[in-house]
Amino acid sequence: MSKKVLVTGSSGLIGRFVVPELRDCDYEVTCTDLNPAANQGPTIIADLTDLGQVVGVLAGHDAVIHLAAIPSPRAHPPDVVFRTNVMSTFNVLEAAVTLGINRLVLASSLAALGFAYRFRDFSPRYVPIDDAHPLLPQDVYGLSKQIGETLADGYARRNPALSITSLRFTTVIDLEAHRQHLDAMRARPNTSTGFWGYVDVRDAALACRLALEHGAPGHDAFLIAAPETYMDVPTLELLNRYYPGVAHVAEGFGGRMGVLDCSRAEQVLGFTPRYR
Repeated sequence: MSKKVLVTGSSGLIGRFVVPELRDCDYEVTCTDLNPAANQGPTIIADLTDLGQVVGVLAGHDAVIHLAAIPSPRAHPPDVVFRTNVMSTFNVLEAAVTLGINRLVLASSLAALGFAYRFRDFSPRYVPIDDAHPLLPQDVYGLSKQIGETLADGYARRNPALSITSLRFTTVIDLEAHRQHLDAMRARPNTSTGFWGYVDVRDAALACRLALEHGAPGHDAFLIAAPETYMDVPTLELLNRYYPGVAHVAEGFGGRMGVLDCSRAEQVLGFTPRYR
């Protein structure tokens, strides 16, 4: 594939690591963000909820990694979260089709499964959870990510040449910068939004690059997480305490094994987490 890639949300937590990951592999990267980072070089300031601006910023690129979003339902009114996340994703897909850009990576979320910001408790259908588990979101952020994946399905049907990969990130942690944050999460296991799972931000950036290079036609979605939890308590003990009633637990599941099964990301994308 050609090497000119647009990264939206380039100044965000994941974007700050995706940009050097791509540049280290000789990609020509264009950054776009509403709040540019000082150390990334030139950054196009664009409102991705405006289709005209999205067409303008995507023009001339061969691929796009779309990371820009409001990353939780907690800091903005629900309509703002929904409109921003859904319209920006729609605009990126629509602009890509209009411009003939056939390779896209979209930041989805574990929240699309529905457990992260739920209003009513429910338990997984089975453990470990894989990419095929039903998406059952209740909150506006999870719904926005589910709809983003639905949009990707529709655009892939519209243009069979499109290659769209959605990455369902669990809690993304910069382990060098957020060790105190990790300690706080361990102290409050009942508030976990991701089954006590995590992925190091450097591995999240790697997953973005591998998804970009995947290139298979159609739309596919992958869970992205480390293989174990960040807790020092056995995972089954946590599940029994906070998610009672799981219908099926796989034979051999135990210890601190992660609830999220990312084996398809390894098999299809070649993604193996490097940082624990």
